[in-house]
Amino acid sequence: MSSALVLAAVPFVLAAGLLALMKVPTNLQLTVTDNAFVIEPQGLDRWWTRRARIEVPVSMIASIRIAPRSEAPPLPRHRGPLHIRGLITAGQYGNIFWDVRRGDQLLIIRCLPGAEFGTLVLQLANPLATLIRTRTVLARPTGRPSAEPGPADWAALDARQHPAAPRHRQRAGTHSPFPPAP
Repeated sequence: MSSALVLAAVPFVLAAGLLALMKVPTNLQLTVTDNAFVIEPQGLDRWWTRRARIEVPVSMIASIRIAPRSEAPPLPRHRGPLHIRGLITAGQYGNIFWDVRRGDQLLIIRCLPGAEFGTLVLQLANPLATLIRTRTVLARPTGRPSAEPGPADWAALDARQHPAAPRHRQRAGTHSPFPPAP
């Protein structure tokens, strides 16, 4: 009788363990160099996202911002690798890469056409510090070729001069050199 009780308890213990692990914040290592933005999922995040490394060239980044979950791009109707509503969304969904748990403040990185992903949606322990560090690197002119203006230059350019520049409206009270996501 006791072995039957143990066997009946195993699925509940496994489910409780899985839910407990999903409450743990994301485990991402971000490296921002002069030329690239590198995301390396660590531990279980590597398994959940099915990615060991994502490298986005600095010249391919269109915008970076912190946004609430409600402003994140919608998930496609056909769900991807791992999505449990309200607990975890991880992996590639179309051209969007997600690694998010229950957090509300997300780092959203929009990329230019031709990049591996159109958007990266990440939950970090301190998204503001990452945003500041990344924008500092993006603002340096040494990070990209001088012939092609980058996101920091788009605010000063007219769309007729640079057709790849996104058209945007500046929100009142924001003083960012980066355009908000369309």
